[in-house]
Amino acid sequence: MPPQSQMIDRRESSVRKLIAELFDATDKAVKDALQCVQDHDMQLAQTIIDDDDAINALHHSIEGECVAVIARMQPMAGDLRELLSDIQIAAELERIADYACSMVNNVQQMKQPAASDITEAVLELGDNCRKMLGTVRQAYEAHDTRLAREAAAMDNDVDEGEQEIIKQVFAWQSQHPEDFMISTYTLWITHSMERIGDRVTNIAERVIYIATSQTEKLN
Repeated sequence: MPPQSQMIDRRESSVRKLIAELFDATDKAVKDALQCVQDHDMQLAQTIIDDDDAINALHHSIEGECVAVIARMQPMAGDLRELLSDIQIAAELERIADYACSMVNNVQQMKQPAASDITEAVLELGDNCRKMLGTVRQAYEAHDTRLAREAAAMDNDVDEGEQEIIKQVFAWQSQHPEDFMISTYTLWITHSMERIGDRVTNIAERVIYIATSQTEKLN
């Protein structure tokens, strides 16, 4: 039987592969949600919602695997720190996918898309969220604190982008009071993106904890 340290390394490697799958699935959910916002595609919206079950199952698999390693092998120091952080990172990714579902739920309620300039701003905000997600993934895979802080710093742009869209929507709403619900759903979509940025920042904080054993509040 191989030494316990090797067994833990193998199980951690398995967890990292599962988290890579979860990063892939979560990014796809956000990308498809943005496509849904752009095209007002009801069929794609339902596909995103249906696919969320698989993301939830993957999250639970990661959580179960981490708990099993901790309970059976009693890892110490860095190994324990990584496994505990992996549980939290998987939960954050699952929540990001939930926000993608929330976005398309709002699209399903809209009788027509928002004005083209507002939709363009919303899509740009979503692209910034995906850049954050991609950067924090790189940080996680490399245990790179610089990239983790870079990902978290992008959240300032996401927050500012949300505020600009709110101003645009209110200005548009004053000229189109009959379309109040379109404005409302657009604001909820935008808020979901802002929350994605917050969740990515949480992941960045866990990456720093894995790498340094220090907790650091970002943003």
